[in-house]
Amino acid sequence: MRDMAGDRIVVGSVGDDDARSAGRRLRDAGHEVIFVGARQTPEHLVRTAVSEDADRIVVHADAGTLELIERLCAELGVPHVAVESVV
Repeated sequence: MRDMAGDRIVVGSVGDDDARSAGRRLRDAGHEVIFVGARQTPEHLVRTAVSEDADRIVVHADAGTLELIERLCAELGVPHVAVESVV
């Protein structure tokens, strides 16, 4: 059984930008981070979230790509997975 203190979060980037610092901040805040790195496809991010039973996807991507990731989550049966932009 998983510790409910923090979410399981897939962290990555669709482009060349690195989301590593966001992953570290989330980890330091008590979340379990699954870091997939840069240059990922939206499909890879969503499939990783499904296979890792993630609660959230935090990604460096534009608004259109964020919407695509949300759509893919719904199509793959995980509409509860929150999709957020790296801040």
